[in-house]
Amino acid sequence: MRGEAIVSGKLVCAGRALAAERPDWTAADLTPAARVELNSFEWLDDLSAVGSELAQTRARALVEDWIAANPKWQAGAWDAEPTGRRIAAWLANAPFLSRGEGDRLGPQLLESACRQARHLARSWRTAPSGLPRLAALRGLIYAHSCGLLPQSGLGGAARALGGEALAQLLPDGFHAERGAYAQFAALSVFVDARLAMETAGASVPEAVHRAIEGLAPALRFFRHGDGGLALFENSNIEDSRAIDEALARAQCPAPPPLRASAAHFERVAADRTLVFLDSGAPPPAGFDAHGHAGALSIEISSGRERLIANCGAGPRDDSEWALALRATAAHSTLTLEDTSSSEPVPGKVMRRPPAVKSTRDEAEGNVWLEASHDGYVPLFGFLHQRRLFVASDGRDVRGEDSLIPAPGATVAPSARFAIRFHLAPDLQASIIQNGAAALLRTHSGQAWRLQIAGAMLELGESVSFAVRGSARRAEQLVAAGTAGAEGISVKWALKAIAAGK
Repeated sequence: MRGEAIVSGKLVCAGRALAAERPDWTAADLTPAARVELNSFEWLDDLSAVGSELAQTRARALVEDWIAANPKWQAGAWDAEPTGRRIAAWLANAPFLSRGEGDRLGPQLLESACRQARHLARSWRTAPSGLPRLAALRGLIYAHSCGLLPQSGLGGAARALGGEALAQLLPDGFHAERGAYAQFAALSVFVDARLAMETAGASVPEAVHRAIEGLAPALRFFRHGDGGLALFENSNIEDSRAIDEALARAQCPAPPPLRASAAHFERVAADRTLVFLDSGAPPPAGFDAHGHAGALSIEISSGRERLIANCGAGPRDDSEWALALRATAAHSTLTLEDTSSSEPVPGKVMRRPPAVKSTRDEAEGNVWLEASHDGYVPLFGFLHQRRLFVASDGRDVRGEDSLIPAPGATVAPSARFAIRFHLAPDLQASIIQNGAAALLRTHSGQAWRLQIAGAMLELGESVSFAVRGSARRAEQLVAAGTAGAEGISVKWALKAIAAGK
């Protein structure tokens, strides 16, 4: 569908619709995210998926236009991240771009790609830390492997990628950016780079092998029953087939861990029910450009259908939507005085909880989780504590959200709180029992009841960015009230309803 849109003249980059005939590759009004996506040429995959003569003509015309518009370095188009992505995309799609008799694009493309590769060899370290630098190094490894640069330099590029693996991956194998998308994007880079090295007959650094062995189960950790990703920390559901492909190419069948001990997430699988808990603070400095204030947020799914979700992630830029989706209110957790538990700002996270703690206990298949964060202590004097119980059959999930006066803190005499349960877009919800409960029905007919004590439920509007750049109307259940200086506790239970009841 994206490829057909480009053939028809519409190229969408980071939520920005551009004319596909001759886009302005370095337009001043492009957001940084849109500029990177436009100049990365990764949308060539979409045209290649269409595979028609018209799609090939459009792809070739866009490559030719970029080459003509960028004969030498200029800011934006030649930055390290988009250059690495572009080299990889051009080489991966070279057969599609160059097929046919009397081809005239091949030599032209290779000449430009060689110039870009030489520049990338000098500039890859200028890519921002995290995923952008990994993408730059993948392009450099492709360039050495495919002959744009001398193969003698492949070992150095491979060692540099191994060094980034050591710098960017946590002890549990998860990427430092924490979210589900980061695991998917990082794994894709490492499996691509490993294949390029192996095809070129080069040795693969042990750090690259270890990175794949950690990232593959980390990616499985974040998958819901529908095959998509949980919406934590700048994540969208992504294409389940692309996730399957990345995992297959990883050749690492290790199952998902029960918990991410360093990335700080909990995952509970009980029969057909999956429960996720964010038990950590936003990513550390240097990896927090898109960090979310989602401490203690949850997601719950049953089978292939999602029940409770977060709102997802917007364009990877600093637009109002992107910032709003990073706020605590866009997550299924508690907010205090309409204030986020961390302070996401463009390009980083300022204030954040000094301590987010969690414990886990299991017995006879039942799981108890307890987590707390002190992000509200400096502002209001309260700790937020969340307790969860998941029954072994997955049909009974109970929670308790408490505001506890922190020892030695100045506690606000009163503070308004809101506990949000953002609902999946296809879910139907209705308030029952005068606000003491809500009835939830899925598209397939599953029925669940959310019961609450200590507050009243209200049904309100929400939004879902499960698919990046595509907003869908959704609803949220909100339990709101006021906590006095002594604090407050709100208990809730989500239980499956047997058919016919």
